[in-house]
Amino acid sequence: MEGWRLEQGRYRHLSFEEREQIAIWRLEGVSQAEMARRLGRSSSTVNRELARNRLPSGGYQPSFAEGSYLARRERLALLERDERLERFVIDRLSEGWSPEQIAGWLKAGNEPGLRGLGTETIYRFIYRARQKVEKLWKLLPRGKARRGRRKRRDTKATITARRSIHERPAADKDRETLGDWEADQMFCRRTQPVLVLHERASRLTLAAKLAGKSAAETAATLMAVFKRLAPELKGSITFDNGSEFARHGLLASVSGMTTWFCDAYASWQKGSVENTNGRLRRQLPRHLDLDTLSQADLQEIVLSLNLTPRKCLGYLTPIQAFFKGLGKDVCIRFA
Repeated sequence: MEGWRLEQGRYRHLSFEEREQIAIWRLEGVSQAEMARRLGRSSSTVNRELARNRLPSGGYQPSFAEGSYLARRERLALLERDERLERFVIDRLSEGWSPEQIAGWLKAGNEPGLRGLGTETIYRFIYRARQKVEKLWKLLPRGKARRGRRKRRDTKATITARRSIHERPAADKDRETLGDWEADQMFCRRTQPVLVLHERASRLTLAAKLAGKSAAETAATLMAVFKRLAPELKGSITFDNGSEFARHGLLASVSGMTTWFCDAYASWQKGSVENTNGRLRRQLPRHLDLDTLSQADLQEIVLSLNLTPRKCLGYLTPIQAFFKGLGKDVCIRFA
């Protein structure tokens, strides 16, 4: 939270006098840690103040900082007074949108009649609501407390005819055309897997439940999915070194797709699908019994993801970007 201080059981913002002291000490070359000590504040409070309320030139003036703070408070008040806008923000959060995605969508003018908001305004709204026990913070995309590490397995030797991602041509790396995919498996209760496919240019996601995690089951599902796509959408696919992708040759021979493999223990080289897994994990927690989730339920979750705007796409949704890549425009509104 911006500039808070705990005092006699209450929090308060930085005062104008404190901002004047920060400006003086900054000119004297006092470190941010020492400023915090002298003010009785946390270092993060001072760091945030100097980063958030600095001048466009990079300097710091207390009057400008105070004005910036008051302007943000006014924007937050506008959000809380506009019932339709507040409802829109909460509805999108409930659908898994991040504050940045909501702000970008509004800024792009996709919702006539709704004012634009900054990402930080939405975050402040969420955490103010938290103080009112509304717990909107639980709706943020990253609800995971910590991230466990996967047990490493040496599966490289079990995959034959693998081609390194380093051989991938520039045309497959630039995300300019549709048809280049990344694949991974997500596991829930009782090691039940979900196959996740991510199209690199549009960020479109496809997913399917698997009966098992064998290489044969994975290859059969991959072939069934890509069989329904046009040839121009079947360029290449990138895997990690999990043994479930050992029968990649079947996919290559049937669909004509080129298969690429990441380096051992370098799943970040297919970071798009890994990021997608993190988004899906909010709806597919590890303790979930997939027997209770139908394929239709899974497709509803994936559709929600594909209807969420992305900053990297200029706040288009993956569905809009996918059809744009096919030469078609799609208009979507939520309010």
